[in-house]
Amino acid sequence: MYISFADADSYLPEKAFFKNQDKVFHLLIYIFLAIIWGLYALKSRVKKRLWISFIITFIFGIILESIQEIVSPFRTYDTMDLIANCLGVIIGTVIVHYYMKYKVKIN
Repeated sequence: MYISFADADSYLPEKAFFKNQDKVFHLLIYIFLAIIWGLYALKSRVKKRLWISFIITFIFGIILESIQEIVSPFRTYDTMDLIANCLGVIIGTVIVHYYMKYKVKIN
């Protein structure tokens, strides 16, 4: 969450390597987040746990992008960031789904 509200200049290079590199950063962070939360959810005994993890992570991405302008003076709302967050959650959840489908068992 710190990264969501911190000054982006503090952790991103001064000069972008390519156009919209921050969108790729959003995408990768949310892929990672969805995978971590998805794998954690798989260890629970709740039915439809991956679906619940997907919904929670998806809503989390929407809320964080929506409130960051209010919470942090360094950040502003960007629809393309929101789309990258949501795509990251979808991709991460699909990765976990296929991991679950082809992995024999998670201990």
